[in-house]
Formats: sequence, structure tokens, C-alpha cells
Amino acid sequence: MLLLAAVATLILQAPQAVIELDTSKLKGDPVRLAWSPDGSEFYVQTVERDGHGAVKSAKHFIVSTAAKSVKGVDAEPTWASKYWTWKSGQSSPASAALKIDVSSRQESVRATAAPTGGALARGGGANPLAGTTAEDVANATNQTQQSTIYVLKFKALTIGEWTNEPVTPGVNFTWAPAPLRMLAFTKRDAGPLSVVDETGRKQDVDGPKAALLPAWSDDGKRMAWLERKDKKKYQLMIADVVMD
Repeated sequence: MLLLAAVATLILQAPQAVIELDTSKLKGDPVRLAWSPDGSEFYVQTVERDGHGAVKSAKHFIVSTAAKSVKGVDAEPTWASKYWTWKSGQSSPASAALKIDVSSRQESVRATAAPTGGALARGGGANPLAGTTAEDVANATNQTQQSTIYVLKFKALTIGEWTNEPVTPGVNFTWAPAPLRMLAFTKRDAGPLSVVDETGRKQDVDGPKAALLPAWSDDGKRMAWLERKDKKKYQLMIADVVMD
């Protein structure tokens, strides 16, 4: 039985590669990874996006851990949807009080260096506007854009940021199943795996180097993730979880 002490250290034992996933063959970027209830299968969802980041299409796949095979299916299985609901929820399955805080902020971002003429561009002089035309100032204003940044935090620790796009819950984090009171997360574009417990203590976990879509098993005894190999290829990895 897994220990529940907040001071416990999580260890991933000897990660095992299940199968390589090639997104050029799966026709999209992976956005969901879900365990089947008995742990024998995984559901993988990929999406294709347009130039604005909006989803154009989604595709669904089942990975067999025994056969090490991938097959396309018509829709997300019911078990995968149920898994994703608790895995990526705002609150921990173990306690509604353990909750991810969502906030946003506005930032001004200059699209290009501007303006090109006058002291304003050079950043000097007693009168910084000397030699700068009204057109220069207007161009500088037009090149400044407002960005909206959405921030997810758990126990004051930032676990993800989204700029000018909807937040995608679960793509870079996973709650542990009840009764464990922990959350594991990575960088949004893949990175090392970290775990934070109910006290806010953060632990960097040995093993994953470029992990995406971390996924805790229903019984809390295993962790899965996609390990990025290059721009198109990932390894589906599984490791036993031990609390020391």
C-alpha cells in the first residue's frame, strides 16, 4: 500500500518503453493520454490545429501494452473520458480543498523593434522625442500588442502558463488518485517531471527528461507519460511509483 505521508519522497522505478508514437502517422499532436481501468490499454488523442491554434480535427487511438500496438478508433472510450475528468480536474480527487488556482494578467508585447528614426529609436538625448516623427510614434504604438496570459498555480507554485490561448487542463499535469494528495506536472512543451504534495513541497523526479502528458494510474502505483524524442516522435513510458 502506498504511504500517504506528506514528507514521503516519490521514486519512479526503471521506466519501461511501451511503444514509439510517430505523430506524422497519427496525424496530429498528442493532447490526451489515459489509462484503462485494468491498465492494459491507453487512450491517445491527437489534434490538428489551424494557423490560429484552433482545433481543426481530433483523432483517437488505443495502445495495447501487451501487443505493443496502436489502432485507430472512432471516438474516445467512456473509460478514458472518466479517467480524464479526475486526472485533469481543478480539484484533487482526494479533497476538494486541494485546488488549482486560475488567474490571468495582461502584458504589452512589442511585435518588432521600433521606431527606426529619431532619438526615440536610439534611446538617448535630453529630449527623447527629438527627431522622431508622429509617424514613428504611431508605428511604435501599432507594433505593441496586448497579450493575455493565463496562469495555473497549486500551493503558490506555477504549474503552467498559456498565452493568448485557452487553457488545456491535464496536458502538462496529473492529479494522483485518491487517497493520495499529490499532483505531478511538467513543462507545457515537455520537460522533467516534478511532484508537489498537499503541503506545497516540490520534488523533482529522476527519470523523465522531456515528458509530456503525465498520467497517474487509477491505483496510484504507476505513472505513464510520453517522452519526446524529436519533433514528431514520442516514447510511451511506464514506471512503478514507490513512496520512500
